[in-house]
Amino acid sequence: MQAASFDNYAQQYDEHFTFSPVGWLQRKAVYDYLLPLLNKEVSVLEINCGTGYDAFEIVKYVKEVLATDASSKMIEQCEIKNKAAKNISFKVKPIQQLQEEIKNTNFIFSNFGGLNCLSPQDLAAFSKKCNTILNKEADLFFVIMGRKCIWERLYFKIKGDPKKAIRRQSKEGIDTVINGSEFTTWYYSPKEIQDFFTSGYKTQHISGVGLFVPPSYLNPFFANKKILLKLFNGLDKVFCKFKWTANYADHYIIHLTKIN
Repeated sequence: MQAASFDNYAQQYDEHFTFSPVGWLQRKAVYDYLLPLLNKEVSVLEINCGTGYDAFEIVKYVKEVLATDASSKMIEQCEIKNKAAKNISFKVKPIQQLQEEIKNTNFIFSNFGGLNCLSPQDLAAFSKKCNTILNKEADLFFVIMGRKCIWERLYFKIKGDPKKAIRRQSKEGIDTVINGSEFTTWYYSPKEIQDFFTSGYKTQHISGVGLFVPPSYLNPFFANKKILLKLFNGLDKVFCKFKWTANYADHYIIHLTKIN
């Protein structure tokens, strides 16, 4: 169900998020922290890579990138774009089936809610697999949708939809529809992610992405409000340095290192 839904969204994803004003500002905020961590000794495994924009950027800084996604249509978009990069490869594979791919990497990356496609049971299984297979000093860098997004709570309350305003607080998977594609989303707090990776990991960094910059579904409203978005982006640069923002932003960064 999940893969088929994202198959339907593959051709529209870049237009609706990657190259949208909000999508680019949030991605730049991630890169500000991610890129300095990379070097030519790093082999990256990207999970739920979407249409591959991050993979093509990251590969400029690292030894190699293997980008995976459960959606064959998403990987198809990646292959169409791949004109010159030789140290990058793409594979259709859901997170639940990753095994050798985890073993052969020292940096696992997932951007913009890739892990939110996993149920708690699947996420627990993934963390257990990482604990077993990953070598010491491997890094995990995830960008996740949290539970207390201020923008979302205010927006849906103003719209008179109190249930949607608190949907991220649900422990159950939430049925989500984006541009006609239906899939299930689970939300996780930073503490919950740390609990999944509690043994043998050190938390290096936690911070918010999109505290003032709004969620992507507000792109239509903000698309022509460049000055306002610039102001919000400036405020994010000031405030999202702090750990507490992770609980209230649209997404948050969590960077872990395996210590044994």
